Amino acid sequence: MPLFTRQTLPGLFGKPEELNAQVYLLVGDRYLCRCAAEQLEAALLAEGGTVHPIDGDQEDINATIARLRSFSLLPGRQVFRVTDTRLFHSRQVARGLWERAGKAHTEGRTDQAGRLLRALLQAGGLETHGPDSDLPTLAAAEWQHCFGFARPDGDLGWTRAYLQAGAPGGGPAAGASIDPADALAAALAAGLPRQNVLVLLAEEADRRKRLFKLLKDEQAVIDLSVETGAGARAQKEQRGVLQELARTTLAEQDKTLAANLAELLFERVGFHPVALVMELRKVMLFVGERRQITREDLDQVIGRTRQEALFELTAAIGRRDLEQALAIGDRLQENGIHPLAVVATLRQHVRGQLLCRALAEQPDLQFRPTMSAAAFQQECLPLLKSRAPWQKEMGGHPYALFMQFKTAAAAPLSLLARWMRLLLEAELRLKGSPVAPALVLQHLLVAMLTAAPATAGK
Repeated sequence: MPLFTRQTLPGLFGKPEELNAQVYLLVGDRYLCRCAAEQLEAALLAEGGTVHPIDGDQEDINATIARLRSFSLLPGRQVFRVTDTRLFHSRQVARGLWERAGKAHTEGRTDQAGRLLRALLQAGGLETHGPDSDLPTLAAAEWQHCFGFARPDGDLGWTRAYLQAGAPGGGPAAGASIDPADALAAALAAGLPRQNVLVLLAEEADRRKRLFKLLKDEQAVIDLSVETGAGARAQKEQRGVLQELARTTLAEQDKTLAANLAELLFERVGFHPVALVMELRKVMLFVGERRQITREDLDQVIGRTRQEALFELTAAIGRRDLEQALAIGDRLQENGIHPLAVVATLRQHVRGQLLCRALAEQPDLQFRPTMSAAAFQQECLPLLKSRAPWQKEMGGHPYALFMQFKTAAAAPLSLLARWMRLLLEAELRLKGSPVAPALVLQHLLVAMLTAAPATAGK
């Protein structure tokens, strides 16, 4: 069978008689794979049948193969859909898994970060629980050997919370005598009941694996990957995906976007296909019977709220991402938020960092930057909430507090002190200087993110 792509996929779904493969591998963006899998299942089950969902994070491949080889008493096709399969993971995809896990961590997508970190361990041949799963203590040479790329610089302690929080998976063991991919290949060679179909969904796949080549030659592979990065080619491909998703989503309720509104929508959402669809559906509900969506509608529903946008700004500052911080600063002002409000929020953020540093250094708290989120919640949080002066500040979500303490522990005191001085100077300029407020805010962000005292943690 040929390799199918986003462009050729409609042709496959339009010819049900050609859906004669028993294994379909969908690889690429997670949301695009899910949407394509739903369309595929609808076509496969046009004359009846059942879908059996399987979580690849918990899958026992031997149990799946046993079900595939068994005749079902249920009528029609039996589709076994494995989401996030690990059959195609290896050292070749480890770097991609690590980069996406780091991005999910910085964006607060905890479930996805944990899932990707567990996939990373398995791709490197390590157990997902136990001593091997402690990435921060993995030596540089062992990291290189397991994952095929150099150990990242900096503190990797943030990975512990995700790996310790995950329930032990039932996936293929690293030291199994028979490779799971080989076991599936053997089952296909022996033959499966015709009514049984396996649908595999994977974000990353090592295309050099023998099983991948086998499925490409004898079964069906649907490539839904989208080039990442900031290059012109990647941006063009990403925009094409977003345009198609916007078009199909708007068509669900026969809605249209006002002129030049699509680019603003894409800029606000970013390349997150699932977020684009969800946000568009929200604004379609907001406009009701009206057919055209206007800029005012977008600002009301998809225009970031002050709290969300300010949180994004503090997150960008925490990552030392000057370009993103400047972009968010401009967007806040476009949405009518005065730079004085931005400065006040940043001052509160830095003050919170200083407070966390002060509390963390109290001996009775016994806070350690390397401790897990669960340990923080059990050991530190009760003591923090018992301190009367800070009960309000310590009343947030336990995991958010844990991350705030970890971020504060990594921030040099000299840098935080310099930020407070810069914020005071910016506030005075905004209140008594003829300089345009937008320029004052830009100068502040540049000064904050180019300030780098040499002595960390002091």
